[in-house]
Amino acid sequence: MMGLISEYADLVDVLVLAARKMYSFRYEMSDGGNLSVRIPEKDWMIVKGTNVAFDEVDASNLVITDFAGKVIDGKLKPSKEALLHGALYQALPQVNAIMHCHSPYATAWASDHDCLGFSTHHARMKLGSCPVVDTHSYVVAQEYFPTIIDLFRENEHMRSCILRAHGQVTLGSTMRDAVYLAELVEETAQISVLSEAMKCHVQKDPT
Repeated sequence: MMGLISEYADLVDVLVLAARKMYSFRYEMSDGGNLSVRIPEKDWMIVKGTNVAFDEVDASNLVITDFAGKVIDGKLKPSKEALLHGALYQALPQVNAIMHCHSPYATAWASDHDCLGFSTHHARMKLGSCPVVDTHSYVVAQEYFPTIIDLFRENEHMRSCILRAHGQVTLGSTMRDAVYLAELVEETAQISVLSEAMKCHVQKDPT
């Protein structure tokens, strides 16, 4: 491990573990998605480099940037969503890790709903609320940053949102926390999709 990033080996290990876990679950395939962690006591973050698959993440393709996306250390350009991550860290000091992945059920649910339906008490307790935000693009434009930030500020128990036709975003106090929340969002969406499918089947069944 070379350069400044070598000083943050523990954070690098956490990012690598999280990325590999999401890839193994097939919550993120190909080279999309992104994840980051805040560097303590600095307005910096470590974020995945652009066009890097989750199963390829290691110290060589992670980037240290400030919250405005300026590269401090790293060989690659930061993820296309680095600016959104930076804006969230800047506005929400309690957030130390962000996971964004294109998990199938959450993304499917968001195509035709404005909020994730809470099919379990556990999901409601852990997630608070999980609205769907339509940013009309595969990259969140800066004009939508205030909308997303305000949603989190106005709902103190909110830990996640789903970007329509894009994927889910979870905010954690640690990367472990953000990963578990992403798993819960996907599990909840899967149960909700299956529940709706069963209702449709019952309605169509002539018997």
